[in-house]
Amino acid sequence: ASFYSGQEGSFLLWTILTVVIGLMLQPYVRRHGYEQPVMLFFTLILCFLALMLVAKNPFAYLWETYADKGTTQEFINSIRGDLSRFNGKGLNPVLQNRWIMIHPPILFVGFAAMSVPFVFALAGLVKRDYQNWIRVAFPWALFGCAVLGFGIMLGGFWAYVTLGWGGFWAWDPVENSSLIPWLICVALVHTMLVQRKTKGLVKTNLVLAVFAFIAVLYSTFLTRSGVLGDTSVHSFVEPGKFVYALLLAFLIVFIVLGFGMILWRAKDIAKMNEPFDKSSREFNLSLGSALLVASALIVTLGTSYPIFAELIGKPKVAVEASFYNQMHIPLMIAVMLLNAFSLTVAWKRTSLQNILRRSIVPFAVAVVMTVLCVLIGVRTPEWLALVFGSWYTLTVNLSVAWQIIRRSPMNTGAYVSHTGVALLMLGIIATAGYTEESHVRLPYNDVVEIFGYKLRYVGKDQIEREYKDREKHRYFIQVEKDGRQDVVHPIVYYSDFNKRESPFLEPGIAWTVGKDLYVSPKAFDSEGEAPKATVMKGQSAAFPMDSTARIELLRFDMSEAQQSEMKGTLKLATVVNITEKGTTTEKKLYTYFDPQKNEFTPITVTLPNSTKQIALLKVKRDKDNPDLSTATYALMDTAVPSSIPKEVFVVDVSTKPFINLVWFGVITMVAGFIVSIIRHRNNFGTTGEPAR
Repeated sequence: ASFYSGQEGSFLLWTILTVVIGLMLQPYVRRHGYEQPVMLFFTLILCFLALMLVAKNPFAYLWETYADKGTTQEFINSIRGDLSRFNGKGLNPVLQNRWIMIHPPILFVGFAAMSVPFVFALAGLVKRDYQNWIRVAFPWALFGCAVLGFGIMLGGFWAYVTLGWGGFWAWDPVENSSLIPWLICVALVHTMLVQRKTKGLVKTNLVLAVFAFIAVLYSTFLTRSGVLGDTSVHSFVEPGKFVYALLLAFLIVFIVLGFGMILWRAKDIAKMNEPFDKSSREFNLSLGSALLVASALIVTLGTSYPIFAELIGKPKVAVEASFYNQMHIPLMIAVMLLNAFSLTVAWKRTSLQNILRRSIVPFAVAVVMTVLCVLIGVRTPEWLALVFGSWYTLTVNLSVAWQIIRRSPMNTGAYVSHTGVALLMLGIIATAGYTEESHVRLPYNDVVEIFGYKLRYVGKDQIEREYKDREKHRYFIQVEKDGRQDVVHPIVYYSDFNKRESPFLEPGIAWTVGKDLYVSPKAFDSEGEAPKATVMKGQSAAFPMDSTARIELLRFDMSEAQQSEMKGTLKLATVVNITEKGTTTEKKLYTYFDPQKNEFTPITVTLPNSTKQIALLKVKRDKDNPDLSTATYALMDTAVPSSIPKEVFVVDVSTKPFINLVWFGVITMVAGFIVSIIRHRNNFGTTGEPAR
């Protein structure tokens, strides 16, 4: 995975997979009489990708890559025999995961596949063949949708099981970069189907085929040019002015080429307008595709907002996730309803009587299921509307698929995909709207009840001991509910990648069919120890479990740092005000700091006329902003017997109802695409015409 984790490697992976797609495409287009124009434009794409590899060379030597830092070939040659002293940071530990071996390659296959409908559209314009290119390109558009959709799902699953923030989609610009072309390609598939049936939407399909590929290039530009480096956790750093210009040129050339050729043939295309009756399937499919394009435009605008904001002098910040959610709920309600309704109407025209006859049973089932959802707790009007639309779509598609499967199973691909989308929506509603979450402290070996579960933290085990660049622990939390027992394994580890300054956290998940219990590690604490308080300069704080004492940090004092009585340590001090039972005393508290061991040895001070003692436990310096430096103090009472300290594992616990519908829905959707690909691929003879 390290080969494609950086900019250079990811461009190389994209190029390799585009070449593979080209090798598969060439014999196909040769059989259908499209080889010359298709491969001309396809090779042009490869030329730009090759230029990108010249600019961001994945095979560059170290002294070439780091020349600006004074690295020379002579220096590298001088240390070749002892390179172990100069190990790099290695792959980000978050990416050292089996899903990263699968997710990016599949995603880049989808990106490479997006180029195929684009080059077919241009080839159709060159040949003035505005109908047949649709038939030949249709299986490839289906392939692009299937692969890119599956890649997006794998990315969401990786985030869910690895990152520990509890979700699978955060509307980050890099996530959106794959969603935008996928939405456009799904719209294209439906409008292609309309053109195959009616010979209409000629211009629409040409524009969408161009847009799908342009969306890949634009998203690549956004995430790899560095323009979103401050607003995305995934975005690559700025690659340099030449690469920036090349990415921009890549985008502009294909925008001009694609839309320029459409304008070139505008007179031909204008003659092919086909009006659709509002009661026809083609009209409703076209309207649904328009909604998908609207979704893609919303995501594009939201992703691009930091650039627009900077141009008009506003702060360069990312759009909140709530913007996408609020804009998409009405869109998805309309998409679900249109999806179902389009299957209850026929091609060309449908009478009102037939519409009512085909709609009444699915409509009634959707109403009943929506009422059941109300009874189990769904109350929000927009969620209920989306629930109704999802059940309506699910019922209609299952009904049609059942009628067809007995006669011709290979004709059910579209209905299987739509069923998957409905299940996906139901899973999103349940998970996004009705997740329960709580911050929980788990003292060692104590039972804690939350959401009807009994949790017990029972210990930990160090894993991956063979790797010397990390210290990784797997924690064991017993989970019990309704007599069923399970053990979840959150993971916390420190790595040399970030100099072990902060831990990497992975969740533990108790998987069940109806609901996941998601346990995300957050921190470690202890009980039975002296109360502690952490404060910044000028701030004051009370000590937990002590209602009479308060401490205020007046200033840090490092004047005696080099006068330590303990060899190898620094003598650090803080000046504080300690308030005890209404009396305030100023004290100077010391601690000895050992830089080699990163350990503090505090000096305990007894408060006047009190049985209480106070100590400076540690000082945490903020190098970037010294005013944010903190000091931690402990307060002890010699009159109170001390108890044995007990480790406390602090976690976020959440329930994920019906999260499996999300994964199963996407898999079902992709399976439907695959069935359709096989069907349409097998329906062609050697001439490009449908086989009889």
